[in-house]
Order: sequence, then structure tokens, then C-alpha cells
Amino acid sequence: MATKRQAPDDSNPKSANTAPSRKRFKPNPGSFRAQTDLKLGPKSFKKAHPTNHIKSNIRSLKRLLENRESLPANVRVEKERALQTAEQELKDAEKAKKRSEMIGRYHKARFFDRQKADRRLKKARKELRAFEGEDQEERRALGRKVDDAEVDLNYALYFPYEVHYVSLFGRAKDGTEEGGVGDGERRGDPEMWELVKKCMAKSKRELELLREGRLKDEEEVVVDEVVERKAARKEKKSAKKEKVGKVDTTKSSTTNTAEQEEEDDGSSSDDNGGGFFE
Repeated sequence: MATKRQAPDDSNPKSANTAPSRKRFKPNPGSFRAQTDLKLGPKSFKKAHPTNHIKSNIRSLKRLLENRESLPANVRVEKERALQTAEQELKDAEKAKKRSEMIGRYHKARFFDRQKADRRLKKARKELRAFEGEDQEERRALGRKVDDAEVDLNYALYFPYEVHYVSLFGRAKDGTEEGGVGDGERRGDPEMWELVKKCMAKSKRELELLREGRLKDEEEVVVDEVVERKAARKEKKSAKKEKVGKVDTTKSSTTNTAEQEEEDDGSSSDDNGGGFFE
């Protein structure tokens, strides 16, 4: 026979009101909850908004220089130099921010183009090494194929970070890779492809300067033209969308006015005695 459970002792209030102990939850310091519970100080805000303090400094300097006549000459020169320095810092910070955004946005496209270009280069080199014929024209064609594959690989590696990346091996509308039957047609930006080829003929340093956007003279002009052309194309698309929106609104307004006029004509005829039950 089982023993009876002992009844709680009401004389001891401490034992009657005690709840089962729970282990207190301690969040991981690296978790999102722990980070949101922390109080973000001025350093964290400055890190999240790296250009705010530069912009406020520029605004204060511009307000100060509005009354430059009342400032001493040495102070005015000092503040003007400080303003130029702050504007250059803002330009560099915005450039670095845009560069970081571009790297993150086109990382996947660059990766796939690099992988495919690397495979094509290995295949072309293998075909050239395995060629044993006496046809020199075919050998030269295989050599050109290797050279083009090298340019394709460097296109994916050294395309400028600050320019919108144009994929080298795009996909067709049905989801399959274009040119899946043969080697495929090359897409991408032809002018940038030629610029990469020109930089390859000089040195690897030229390719690195191209990727960082620090080429000089003719190459820099070509990069600027590519950027301007893409910006103009983007503005043209936005203007076309705005024009289509305006046409739609005018059409809807004209149809609404026509319907309103028809309703007004019907109501006036009813008022004049031309109703159905007359």
C-alpha cells in the first residue's frame, strides 16, 4: 500500500507561497535581442551615420562665412580652408559608401561571371594544348579564344566598383543560359571590355587602378563616359514612366468629364418633361 502524501503545513507561510525556481534567461551578447537592449551611445550613432557630423560641420562653416566681411582676414582664410577640407571629406565618405553598396549589390553576379569565365579559360587552354593539327589558322583561332577568355575573367575581376556592373553571361527569358548550345555570345559592356583588354596589355597595376576608379587620362574619360551614359539611360527611363503616368491621368480625367456630361444631359432631359412615364 502506497504511503500518503504529506499535507502542506499552513503554519509555515514561507513554504506555502514559494514558487518553483526558474533559471533566469541571459541572452547571448552577440544576439539581436542583446544588441537592442543595449543603449547605443554617440559613437555607435556616429558609426551608423558616418556623414552626419561632416554635413553639420559644413553647414556651420557656411553660416559662419555668410558674414565674412565681419570676420578678420586670417579667420576667414582658416574657415574657408576648413570648409574645403570638410567638403572633400564628405565627398570621400559618400564615395566609399556608394562603393560598399555597389560591391554588396553585384557580388553575386560578379561571382557567377568569374566562375564561368574561369571554366571557359581552362577549357580553351586545354583545347589549345591538345591541338596537334598543322592548320595554323585554327591554332591562331584557339589562341584568340584563350585571349578572349582571359579578358572575360579580368572583366569580372576588375570591373570598376563604382559603376553599375553589367553581367557578362546573362540569362535568357526562359531561365536558361544564353548560348547554351555552343560557347555562347558574350554580353556585358563592350567599351569596358575593350578597356580591360587595353589595361591587360599594360600591367596588372592598371587593372587594379581601373577597379578602384583611379585611372588617368584617356582611361578615366572612358569610365566617366560609361557612368554618364548609364545615368542618362536611367533618367530617360524615369522620364518615360512619368510621361506614361501623365497620359493615363489625362485619359482618366477626360473619360470622367465625358461621363459627367452624359449624366448632366440625362438629368436635364428628365427635368424638361422628357421622362419615361410621360
